[in-house]
Amino acid sequence: MLDKIIQALRRQDGADDWLVQHIVKTSAQHYVIGHSPESVRQVVSEYTVVTVMNDHPARGGAGQMRGEAEVTVLPTDLPLLKDKLSQAVFMASLTDNPPYDVPDAAKYPAVDVADSEMRDQAREVAEHALGQLLKALDQEHDVRLSSAEVFVEEKRIALENSRGLSASQVQTLMLLDSVLLASGGGDEMESHMAVERRRATDIDVVALARRQVQHARDALIAAPPKTGTFPVVVSDDALAELVMSGGDSPLVFRSSAQMKYQQMTPWEIGKSIFPQPSSGDAFTMYSNAVLPFGTHSSRFDSDGLPGQRWSIVDRGILERFWARHRYAQYLHVPATGNFANMEIAAGSHTFASLLQGKGPLYHIVAFSAMSPDPITGDFVGEIRLGYELQGGQVRPIKGGSISGNLFAALSTAQLSEETVFLGDYLGPRSMRFPNITVAGA
Repeated sequence: MLDKIIQALRRQDGADDWLVQHIVKTSAQHYVIGHSPESVRQVVSEYTVVTVMNDHPARGGAGQMRGEAEVTVLPTDLPLLKDKLSQAVFMASLTDNPPYDVPDAAKYPAVDVADSEMRDQAREVAEHALGQLLKALDQEHDVRLSSAEVFVEEKRIALENSRGLSASQVQTLMLLDSVLLASGGGDEMESHMAVERRRATDIDVVALARRQVQHARDALIAAPPKTGTFPVVVSDDALAELVMSGGDSPLVFRSSAQMKYQQMTPWEIGKSIFPQPSSGDAFTMYSNAVLPFGTHSSRFDSDGLPGQRWSIVDRGILERFWARHRYAQYLHVPATGNFANMEIAAGSHTFASLLQGKGPLYHIVAFSAMSPDPITGDFVGEIRLGYELQGGQVRPIKGGSISGNLFAALSTAQLSEETVFLGDYLGPRSMRFPNITVAGA
């Protein structure tokens, strides 16, 4: 399939440059309802993403412009391949962008992104994970499993372009998704967990199940927080959600070369990213595409640039914009590739010390939703579960929200010296923000 598409592209009029990414996925998928198996599936999919660039005279002006269009080709589309490529060229001809080229062939790093056990025994890995989950919940009489699913996937990727670039890699990924129901006092509370990792041993199913059980029990008796401005500690998955925001991270947005080119970020290289002088721990952030078994790790990015670890923010100062190949050319900056895994340098405080104080102090462990404005950095996080600490007492909380500006909050944050690896995040286990707005009862 890949060879046929490449040969067709070489014959295609108007395809002045092109890039082809061929993907084959094999997935073992296991589902349970309660403790009963619901279905077991083996799913194989194959497709090719074709990007074509067309050069044409500028409309209403002088010089050449370049347009780009993308089309997905399935094996069943091969008889219609010529038509699909012609349509892609036509769509590319309608767009006027300043000229840019595609990457040349390069040397690619060796990156651990495939788990041999998941590749060779996908079904057994999925069955073992579900078995561990069910066993861990067997003795929990007030908490029961509503449903769970485990996907164990192998992805084979081949990338080629019109400049002779040719690269390939194999990745694995495991998803564990479960919903628990806790009951007590006539009430019932749901607790949801979804975890993705590239390596099976990076998912401690028993520990995760125990934590989810405790969260479900605490949610049953939780009450809304108070309203006011308080110290707030955010930890583990909730912290990763705060700084990464499910792909809408203000940190990633403002440090993007594309956003700088489009004049949508005020950040400047060599200047502080904070709106005020920093009074907290030094904040250093990397885009790390070579983090072993990171869920965004890769030998190469979607343009074919080699994966690397790049310092983006150094002690609160913007060191460089992360830049895809095209925008690196526009801004005349180094091409880093796509933003990969977020790595943040550890702080100088123990996790336990960040939770100390007379209180009230709020410790957030899960958000129902995180809604950031990627341009301004303003955010609102709805609290799924947290704890109020005051005078040696701990009270579970849920409902309400925390809000503020991410950049202002980070300028005053204290960071833990303990770190966690959460698939696409490697950094402090927790951060303490001295003054965050809490909306509750």
